[in-house]
Amino acid sequence: MELESVIRARRSIRAYRPEPVPAAVISEILDAARWAPSWADTQDWNVYVITGDSLERLRNGLRLRMQTEAPPTPDLPMPGKEWPEPLQRRIGRLVDAQRERLAEASRAGARAAATPGFADLFGAPALLVLAIDEGLAPVYASFDAGLLVQTILLAAHGRGLGTCVMAMAVRYPDALREVLPETSDKRFLIGVALGYPDEQAPINDFERPRVQLKDFVTWVG
Repeated sequence: MELESVIRARRSIRAYRPEPVPAAVISEILDAARWAPSWADTQDWNVYVITGDSLERLRNGLRLRMQTEAPPTPDLPMPGKEWPEPLQRRIGRLVDAQRERLAEASRAGARAAATPGFADLFGAPALLVLAIDEGLAPVYASFDAGLLVQTILLAAHGRGLGTCVMAMAVRYPDALREVLPETSDKRFLIGVALGYPDEQAPINDFERPRVQLKDFVTWVG
């Protein structure tokens, strides 16, 4: 696919088909993504690929913590209600677009809401977890990891796969450490759900709102 087509067509996928992604395909994606830039070429990231029984154990752990309303303990602070009001409005537009599409599908008799939720990682057959060494400055290391994540998303989309960047996946680091050995010296940053999109799920085809250039670009000259 042409690069700009990949950039514009990529979207967050919130419902997946159950078939696993071959390990060779995941390796191809990560092999392409490792060319992402990083500060002084440090490549200061770690990626954990969780599938199969280990992924199901993680799902069980996340479900339990959510059902018991366990307080999240992420390794790095996560945004909350302190988002400025204009950004809160953008979140609201996204939620409204999702609800409108699901309601439309429901009226048409389509399968609408029977899709796995956050704790189930939307039913994705693979989860990539990004982490950094605890001794690194988290601001720069997180920025570098973000560059790697975006490259992963585009490489996956170019191969017909769907992704969703999920803070939920790292809100309970203890659940991750139950399935990821020797990670006590790591800080978990973000998770990326990976799999084949469920093309019939309405949650995967709602209209995505985007701001205009004038809303975030300042020209100086």
